[in-house]
Amino acid sequence: MGRRFDGQAAVVTGAGGGLGREYALLLAAEGAQVVVNDYGGDRAGTPGSVERAEEVVHEIRSAGGTAVADGCDIAVGGSALIELALETFGGVHIIINNAGIAGGGAFDDIDPSAFDRMLDVHLGGTAAVTRAAWPVLRDQGYGRIINTSSASVFGMPGTSAYITAKAAVFGLTRALGREGRRHGIAVNAVMPTAYSRLTAASPFIGRLMEVSFPASAVAPFVVALASTEVRFTGETFVVGGGRAARVVLQTVPGAAGLDTIDDCIAAFDQVLALDDAYLPSDATDALRYECGQLGIDLDEFFGR
Repeated sequence: MGRRFDGQAAVVTGAGGGLGREYALLLAAEGAQVVVNDYGGDRAGTPGSVERAEEVVHEIRSAGGTAVADGCDIAVGGSALIELALETFGGVHIIINNAGIAGGGAFDDIDPSAFDRMLDVHLGGTAAVTRAAWPVLRDQGYGRIINTSSASVFGMPGTSAYITAKAAVFGLTRALGREGRRHGIAVNAVMPTAYSRLTAASPFIGRLMEVSFPASAVAPFVVALASTEVRFTGETFVVGGGRAARVVLQTVPGAAGLDTIDDCIAAFDQVLALDDAYLPSDATDALRYECGQLGIDLDEFFGR
């Protein structure tokens, strides 16, 4: 009996340790040919060497798997990374955009260049690798892309750059999930809770992560998202400790007839109420729902 990913090539960014390493090892164990990307940077993103990626490749090969190391900075080297997969394995089927950096500070203290670098790596790197692979996945009518957002988007002080970047990845996943559907490309995202270099540095949660949220407990669900069995796209999941749960963006009935500032202020509680929340399938569905709350029949409006 063949392994789940026999004949498929996968690219995993930031795979020299932590979560990315676990993804790469599990994909390889299930038969995938893996490009292990890691440029050996520190938590802040200062470049290092390809050594960490090579160590993971050695692990994979020692276990009988197939892998190649890559040390490019995904913020500027997305095309080269995909070209390596095509040249080495003759194709690409799975992309796991995992690479990231840490950093923070109050919004009025963080250096603009550090803010931009956070966006360049998390959002720019994800977009660059995905953009390079997209034509290949589109033309073959199949692909699986897993992006990495973060539960920090629920709100966390002192991390405005990181949250902004991860929220943008959430939005990109929603957009590409819709664009890729007709091409057989499923694009989903995870918000992992796991022990890693990034979380280990926090005295508040580092010990909790180490004891209760090992990186290995995230890998099965992420790799499951890379499988042919996935029939959904554009979704995001909190994953950690052997648990996974869907993250949703909903709207509510709110309040209408808000013609004055005083009307709006008086309606704040109603606008914030979570009763009868609605989950739009996409932006068009959200508009239809909004119109419905205002008594507007779109079919009648457009003469259908």
